[in-house]
Amino acid sequence: MTEADTVPSPDAPNGGPDRQILVLDLSRSMLAPLPDPSGSPRQKIEIARSAVTRIVQNAEEKGSMFGLVTFADSPKVAVPLGEIHRENRPYVQSLIEMLVPAGRSAIWDGLAVGADLLREPSGAVRGTIVLVTDGWDNASTKFEPTGAEDKPHPLPRRDLFGHLLPAGSTLNLRVIGIGNGSQRDKGVDTARMNQFLSGLNSRALLVGAPTLFAYEEVDTGADLYTEMVNAFVDVEDAPRASAFELSSDDLARNAARAARALKQPEEHSAIHRLARAGAAPLEADMPYSEAPMLDVGVLSAGQAPPPDLREKYGPLATVVEAYLKREYPKALAELNRARLVLPPVTYAYWQAKIAYGQGELVEAARALLVAWAAADAVPVASRIRVTRRLALLQAQLQKDPEAESLLQFVEETEGKIQALPEELRTRVMDLFERLLELRGTYQLTKIEGTEDPAVAAQRHESAVDEIFGLLQDARLENTSGDSTVEGALDFIEICLAEMR
Repeated sequence: MTEADTVPSPDAPNGGPDRQILVLDLSRSMLAPLPDPSGSPRQKIEIARSAVTRIVQNAEEKGSMFGLVTFADSPKVAVPLGEIHRENRPYVQSLIEMLVPAGRSAIWDGLAVGADLLREPSGAVRGTIVLVTDGWDNASTKFEPTGAEDKPHPLPRRDLFGHLLPAGSTLNLRVIGIGNGSQRDKGVDTARMNQFLSGLNSRALLVGAPTLFAYEEVDTGADLYTEMVNAFVDVEDAPRASAFELSSDDLARNAARAARALKQPEEHSAIHRLARAGAAPLEADMPYSEAPMLDVGVLSAGQAPPPDLREKYGPLATVVEAYLKREYPKALAELNRARLVLPPVTYAYWQAKIAYGQGELVEAARALLVAWAAADAVPVASRIRVTRRLALLQAQLQKDPEAESLLQFVEETEGKIQALPEELRTRVMDLFERLLELRGTYQLTKIEGTEDPAVAAQRHESAVDEIFGLLQDARLENTSGDSTVEGALDFIEICLAEMR
């Protein structure tokens, strides 16, 4: 049994119900409208109220414990942490409808109160906090994260990192930032928010606290509603629809979303981890193999089992079969039974997928870290595929739709073009690899002081043009007009246009 097997889920300590806290910005700027391509602009607070209503409904359905902390000039417990049921839901709903923005933003003090709701008698903080804000802290009087402010506060304040993560804690923290801007009340300063999460991660490493931190930026009403609700709903409610079933407009939106992940890899750790696997492998006890008995697959719980399940997965077949039926305890038992014949990366990957399916996000993140380390020992020929699939699972874990859109599309394309001539298959997959590498040249155009900006921009533009040329060659080579290839090339072309 691994260490991850012995750590209780932060969402359900001691086997109890999920414990979830929403920390919601009620500063005056939340009265501002948020544009939405699908309809008329709506106030941020109006969208947030709708999302909280759906979150409360989900908590009632799941039997979760839910609490709501709001903050403006100071924090307030709007809904104490507790179970939502038929009798108290109307009262909770009336509290939600009374949320009215006013004042400034005491973000740090609000997070501290949220942590207090999740604090156990031992002092440890266990559970999930989702922070929704459209700005930066300008009103906290009690807490301050080390290094978060430009200059020391005139009055002493307590360290927020230590308050959120005392020893023995297990915490999920998801930050949803509305807008982007370095000016207060004009949007979340992405760089400073990432600095805050980096500091919190350093604290987690210091005290050995298993954690999962994620940051997502939204700029439309639809995205705000979706991200707020998705932060609380079950992680795998239903199998995902194929990207190739999308309309041309939806495909274009997905491609543009994927390009944002490439342009900002530091905000999308799943993309940031990817690198072309060209280095020699490390020594390994057991090499990774894509032979019939072993696989790092991308199956989703709830989907029908593949017809060649037992032939393809060998000793993993019983694991996969139970996983697809959402029989997660059985899947984990079968996985442990097969452990001795599995490469380390395969075992850790499926351990992470099973934990993710059960909603045990910190345990999933811990197992995924083990898988990443084990991937260094995978032979070069298989490492690109393995690391891409690990990155896809990480994007799903962190609820990163931009990175997931890109990685899921690559996976689906590879699966659908297996029957095509090898030269065309290789050309299409190489285009995706080159597309992923563009994040490096793009970043050089944004980093000051590394070289002449004009030179960096020219190098990036040349890389984009080269891929455009290879893309056109692939179109000419697709003499049969295969629709999967054409869809993949359209997706890549839209990404390239966004990367200019």
